[in-house]
Amino acid sequence: MRKLFRFVDWTLTPDREPDAPPILHMYRCLGEDEDGKPCGAEGPVCEDFETAQKWPFEHIKEQQEHRSYTHVAITPWLMVPGEEPN
Repeated sequence: MRKLFRFVDWTLTPDREPDAPPILHMYRCLGEDEDGKPCGAEGPVCEDFETAQKWPFEHIKEQQEHRSYTHVAITPWLMVPGEEPN
């Protein structure tokens, strides 16, 4: 049995198809506790960016010295061939 393989150029691109999973957003606290340990508290994972942005405002009410955050975005991606392999 023989098999033939071709080299195909692939491109990695965000999935913008109508049935693509949603982009998700979340914030994580980068502040440190009094003993120097990272806080690491995380807000909820949300489809709506503005809803996700509300969490740092809630967290800082309880931890006023925690002023640094990171935004985590989960974005669906696709591998697209330059031409369809047959």
